[in-house]
Amino acid sequence: MGLLIISIVFGGLLGCLIWLGVGDQLPIRRPEKWSTLMNLLVYAGAAMLVIYMGIFFWV
Repeated sequence: MGLLIISIVFGGLLGCLIWLGVGDQLPIRRPEKWSTLMNLLVYAGAAMLVIYMGIFFWV
């Protein structure tokens, strides 16, 4: 349970930082982009997954 909470918190923070650096770029190679909220959720979800898998397999 602790790993899940840590990955959610840090994944959300990292997703926000990624969005600040990259911006609204998704989906790639399409003229119409998703909304800001959708981009932020995708970045945060991807970051959560990477952090969770990293902690889970590292510990």
